[in-house]
Amino acid sequence: MENQETKKEFLVTARKWRPLNFCDVVGQEHITTTLQNAVKSGHIHHAYLFSGCRGVGKTTTARILARSINCLNPKENAEPCNECESCRAIIEGRSLDVIEIDGASNNSVDDIRKLRDSARYLPVNGKYKMYIIDEVHMLSTSAFNALLKTLEEPPAHLLFVFATTEPHKVLPTILSRCQRFEFKRMEIEDIVRQLRTISDKEGVNISDDCLVTIAKKGDGSMRDSQSIYDQVIAFCGKDVDYTKMADALHLVDQEFFFRIVDDVRQKNLTDIFVLTKEILNKGYDLQECMEGLVEHLRNLTAVKVTNSTDLVETSADMFARYREVAEAFSQQDFLRMLTFASNAANALRMAPQPRIKFETTLLQMAAMDSTLEISKLLGEIAVLKKQIASGEIVALPQDNSRSMSAIAPSAQIQKPFEAMPPAANPAPAEVQENRRPEIIAEPVNEQPKPMPGLSAADLIIAERQRESEQKQASHAAKNADVPPEPLTELEVELKNKFHAERVN
Repeated sequence: MENQETKKEFLVTARKWRPLNFCDVVGQEHITTTLQNAVKSGHIHHAYLFSGCRGVGKTTTARILARSINCLNPKENAEPCNECESCRAIIEGRSLDVIEIDGASNNSVDDIRKLRDSARYLPVNGKYKMYIIDEVHMLSTSAFNALLKTLEEPPAHLLFVFATTEPHKVLPTILSRCQRFEFKRMEIEDIVRQLRTISDKEGVNISDDCLVTIAKKGDGSMRDSQSIYDQVIAFCGKDVDYTKMADALHLVDQEFFFRIVDDVRQKNLTDIFVLTKEILNKGYDLQECMEGLVEHLRNLTAVKVTNSTDLVETSADMFARYREVAEAFSQQDFLRMLTFASNAANALRMAPQPRIKFETTLLQMAAMDSTLEISKLLGEIAVLKKQIASGEIVALPQDNSRSMSAIAPSAQIQKPFEAMPPAANPAPAEVQENRRPEIIAEPVNEQPKPMPGLSAADLIIAERQRESEQKQASHAAKNADVPPEPLTELEVELKNKFHAERVN
């Protein structure tokens, strides 16, 4: 019997620990401070629009505002006392002065007409009558239009608070008549701090790793995080172990992600197939695993780029491990892996065979070569140019026996182009003195043969020098003004004989 009464009295964490004062609202100080100043100064607007993602305190803040303006014994800094009859009635949901309406189920013109009829009556206990319309974007266009006149010129005792997760669906004519407050997403640190406060007061033994995981799973929503917290407590009891929590929430273990990155570093293609099989045997979703890998690579990239763990949302115990893994890769390597994983995460949604796509992505990441920074390569080329300019090495063009080489300055340098050998019947001496040697350019399409001991920068510079000299030689050969060679005695005799036959 006692157990049944205990079960009936149980309240979920989100309701049990709902903030009752402005100072208790987590992560929305820019809004609570503005509202407190407005209440203290008496500059209370007749309509407010609270927008933001789910579970960040929109409805809670609206209720605190309702108690603050109707409290019979307000505290300093415009905080409600939460003890007077007006405050107790609002907390217990029986106040006639604060009416909460669900916009999704009361979205017609008739519902707004009823609201307008009841809004003319004065409040019963407090100073103001407040209508809190949740999910106001669900109202129809006709309902919005029916509310315009009342919203523009309301009675002095009437206030409206609209809450929505999709403010872009609210008509501009409504937005222009409201003070708009944008609620921020909850930070991981704020959620962890609040959950730690709750767990300490309830006597729950839970580690920071578990709280960080719960906060990340909540995706910026305090209410979602507290619901996940209740689920973990129901499974693990008062002593929460990370392994049991991962089983309860069916989370992908972080060790899988560190193992994938280690396989990529070691180019262990075999273990990738084994790892994929283990993921499937544990029942994990491949899409969720790839999205987790994207976040893991993003954290490693942030650590590598910033040389700090300030931008990584994880427990302090994991910081050292992130730094250790980040040292094994370059920034370009992380960017390439992050690109592979991001594209795969998008492709897995529509992939007919997700397992093959998952394995192919990991294999591509493991098989890719290490990235060579262009700045490093340019630095090597600059050093090589200085060595050539100072005479330490000499780059030679291609000849018939080898494509390029680098030798010491004292060695004999082969000429890039040689003159043709003399003809069988040499011309007279005075003609030979005036003749220019014919220049023969080496074939351009000959494939260069790499020489051992030369770096990529050496080969690039030598190849560019060879091509330049070939172009100069070809140009000289075309423009050379070389006189014709003298005829041999046999050619003269044949020419005279042919001429005589034509005359006859």
